[in-house]
Amino acid sequence: MILILMFIGFKLLVKVGNPKYFYNYLHSTAGSLKVVANKDAVKEADLSTAFATENTDPQLHGVKQFIEVNGKQVDSYERSEKINFSEETLRAVNSVPGLITFRGNYSRSGSSYGIADISAEKFATNTWTFGTGKILKSNGVDYWSGNGWTGQPLLMSWDIETKQNMNLFDEAKAKPDLVEVIYPGMDGSVHFLDMATGKETRPAIYVGMTFKGTASLYPDGKTPLLFCGSGDAQTGPFGENVSQRFYVYSLLDGKLLYEGGYDDKFAPRIWHAYDSSPIIDPVTDTLIYPGENGIIYTMKLNTEYDRQAGTISVSPSEIVKFTFDIEEKYSDGGVLWGSECSASVWNGYLFIGDNGGSVYCLDLNTMSMVWINDLAEDINSSVIFETDGGNHYIYVATTLKYGYNNHNMGEAAIYKLNAMNGEIIWKKPYEVHTVKGYAGGVLSTGAPGSGIVSDYIFYSVSKTPDLESGYLTALNKYTGEEVWRTDLDMYSWSSTGLIYSEAGKPYIIQGCQNGDLLLVNAVDGKVLDKLNFGSGIEATPAIYGNRVVLATRSEKIIGVEIK
Repeated sequence: MILILMFIGFKLLVKVGNPKYFYNYLHSTAGSLKVVANKDAVKEADLSTAFATENTDPQLHGVKQFIEVNGKQVDSYERSEKINFSEETLRAVNSVPGLITFRGNYSRSGSSYGIADISAEKFATNTWTFGTGKILKSNGVDYWSGNGWTGQPLLMSWDIETKQNMNLFDEAKAKPDLVEVIYPGMDGSVHFLDMATGKETRPAIYVGMTFKGTASLYPDGKTPLLFCGSGDAQTGPFGENVSQRFYVYSLLDGKLLYEGGYDDKFAPRIWHAYDSSPIIDPVTDTLIYPGENGIIYTMKLNTEYDRQAGTISVSPSEIVKFTFDIEEKYSDGGVLWGSECSASVWNGYLFIGDNGGSVYCLDLNTMSMVWINDLAEDINSSVIFETDGGNHYIYVATTLKYGYNNHNMGEAAIYKLNAMNGEIIWKKPYEVHTVKGYAGGVLSTGAPGSGIVSDYIFYSVSKTPDLESGYLTALNKYTGEEVWRTDLDMYSWSSTGLIYSEAGKPYIIQGCQNGDLLLVNAVDGKVLDKLNFGSGIEATPAIYGNRVVLATRSEKIIGVEIK
């Protein structure tokens, strides 16, 4: 008994650093809870204009909105060149050959590119590995290492002309079927690799700021621009604090073209992290970048790319910032807002969640909030937009904030909302654990199915029912009920990936915090194969055909093939 107690004590100190979580190790949560549904909330989801109901009216929620245009605060705003993410525009983004942003598109619904040739339903053992590194945290003592949440790599198959303009190594430039891995990491560098071999395709860009979130490429597949944001401040050469910021880099030569969003006095928070994956409207050439400082930035890039001369530049103008406050919710300083998750867009609207538990719809052409709903807990899971049968929906999920109660055991949930008015259609709750620095609930972003699993949406839920375990689950899109649930040996913050064979059979790729990479039958949740890489797969893998690119916190980027 003494040895057992000593072992438990050791785990407490090593795993969570605090013996107060002894209770959590000894007590399981209730896990999966009963769905709460409101069928009437589907009404008017087929409209094309968003509006507020009595439940979702920003004014009735006490929202105060603020807009700044080119450095001056204004009472109202009207965009000179209208943003409209039409079905045609979104289809064009989806058709770019690769994964150019978090979850592949601006609906946040794509987790892979292409069709996989799968017969053995196993992982190949001939993996490749590329070593990365680490960088000092803002506290000047600890280090960020490898790749973390959300941390999905980008994958891109460039056209021949663009490749010739780039600073690719000769071997990469000559390779006709090159798929390039573009991966900003926690080591402060952007790495460029051949997806098939793991060899470097060009010199890395050393930025010196850690990257936790997922970058974005210009969404036409031809304009060589990279957009990425740092997730932590850094300690400067003289011990000073260097604020986080977002960057625009040329992928012709790796040069920095623009940096912004740092030390912003308009921001309601001093924490200027950018884990959100930015959005670029290719029609109006507008960058949309949500920050964890509470601001949503937009700016016209004025991109000039001369393909013949091999030159590119940006000169941002019409820099517009939006933020808001809810006096009763935020004013005491106990609740922090700003967005770590990525937004989705449709028509002229942006849908996003924040750290304060609010999910809302923003009119991008007036920079004004249309509707807002309070989901109570922190929203780290990115908002998924879906049009189904002419109706417009969003899916979003929450994590349990630390300090919820004495034992930090409580409810996190997956939601389906009417995208036009923010009303909750169903809520699927889970009771989870949270410990300081390691949230329980849903940090992953869902994967909506198609084909024979078109009625399903897949999520991983962390720290339930035990402190270190979790679920991989398939929910029915229309009812919120579990179709199947698979227990994970250890929880996952990594988002679920979906791939399909030539015959249309669906498979799940799931990374876990114990280093497991799982291949799962998406129809029934059966685990078909797994590889273990000895360190947590916190970042979201990227999938291109039969190939998976993932990364670990132990400073490795890894390429895996599915047979």
